[in-house]
Amino acid sequence: YEELLKQAVFAGLRVVPVPIRHVGTGRCAEILGQMKAFLAPRVEIRLHCPVSRILVTQGCVSGVKTADGKVLRGRYMVVAPGREGAGWLRQEAKRLHLEMVVNPVDIGVRVEVPLAVLEPLTKLFYEVKCIYYSKTFEDKLRTFCMNPGGEVVMENNDGVITVNGHAYAYRKTENTNFAILVSKTFTEPFKEPIAYGRHIASLANLLGNGVLVQRLGDLLAGRRTNPERLAKGLVRPTLGEATPGDLSLVFPYRHLVGIVEMLQALNRIAPGVYSRDTLLYGAEVKFYSSRLSLSSCLETGVRHLFAAGDGAGVTRGLVQSSASGVIAAREILKRLGEEVG
Repeated sequence: YEELLKQAVFAGLRVVPVPIRHVGTGRCAEILGQMKAFLAPRVEIRLHCPVSRILVTQGCVSGVKTADGKVLRGRYMVVAPGREGAGWLRQEAKRLHLEMVVNPVDIGVRVEVPLAVLEPLTKLFYEVKCIYYSKTFEDKLRTFCMNPGGEVVMENNDGVITVNGHAYAYRKTENTNFAILVSKTFTEPFKEPIAYGRHIASLANLLGNGVLVQRLGDLLAGRRTNPERLAKGLVRPTLGEATPGDLSLVFPYRHLVGIVEMLQALNRIAPGVYSRDTLLYGAEVKFYSSRLSLSSCLETGVRHLFAAGDGAGVTRGLVQSSASGVIAAREILKRLGEEVG
């Protein structure tokens, strides 16, 4: 561990140690099912019931109005719409005159390498989180969502296809995948980072009918990857539906420069990452653009209205978003106890 930190410093990387327990995609569904079974006799769960408006009375939350016109009343509310619902929450915040802070938008690629390349690191940490500032533009880049023995997958973000990765607890592949994301903070007058991220992902969809995949060697040589070159590579893609193509037609120049620089830096602590056969999938975009101005217990400017998770812009990932829900819930329980007492 100490040697890794030392190597990272010389490579210009900051390693963020985050001890986590791997749930796994399959086991996650099992655990969520158990949570739902526990809650079902105690609360009412409504699925396929989109909320159109948050209702506020005299500065205090009073309920919600659903898309079909029904009104559901409540004294406390936690709004956690997820990344896909970030745009809706931003519109509601604007309507309710809630203070918002524009978050950076994270845009990048999903990297896939042989399992052995990152095994020395993933044996120390299941997920290695590194932060890097590019030498050329000083943009902030970070690794995200590392999946040893995992698979690259596609996900649908309200009609835009992006790339992601996961790993099963009991079924492993011969590859490891992780994201490299470029964080870009926009200044006035631009306030639409979600639209910007969707536009870049849409370019990949336009060129490849979904997700593009390119060998690093082809990207550096200025040529597209074709099926023949992909088949020659040492890394077998776990996302067979990805279309071989040219990511330089999708990403802005400064994004690609930063990604290549970070791959070079990572190669100093994990030799083999910066290989011609390393696969890059695009685009990976994290849609958490606007962050609500919240108190330490995650309460908004509307009394008894709390916000949690990635959709509210306060977290970036499953572990943190889960913890934010617990913080909001504990505060509500505390206030309910005070009311009863």
